[in-house]
Amino acid sequence: MALDKDYNLIVGLRIREVRESMHLSREKFSEICDISASFLADVERGKKSLTAKTIYKICDAFNISADYIVLGHKKGFDKDIGIEILNSFSNEQIEHIIPILHEIKYLASILPK
Repeated sequence: MALDKDYNLIVGLRIREVRESMHLSREKFSEICDISASFLADVERGKKSLTAKTIYKICDAFNISADYIVLGHKKGFDKDIGIEILNSFSNEQIEHIIPILHEIKYLASILPK
C-alpha cells in the first residue's frame, strides 16, 4: 500500500525534525525513548511505522504532542507551513526534496545570523 508508506514517511519526517531540533543523535534520541537506533532510522526513512506505545514513549520523553507527530498540528510551531507543503507531495517527490532540504539547512548554517 503506497498510501501507508506515505503516512510512515510523513510521520518519520516529523520525528526526525523533532530530534534534529533538539540537536540529538539518533542513538541518544532512541536511548531516551527506549527504542533501538536502527528502528528509529527506519521510522525516519518511512520504512517502518510506529505503534501507539512507541508514539507514547516519544511524546512522554520529550513532552511532544501526539497530535503533532500523527497529524502535524503543533501550536506555535513555525515550521507548520513546511510540514503542510511536504504533506502535499508524493513519496517519490519527497525522496527528491530531502537532499535539497539538507543543502538548504547546510547553507543556512554557514550564513551570518
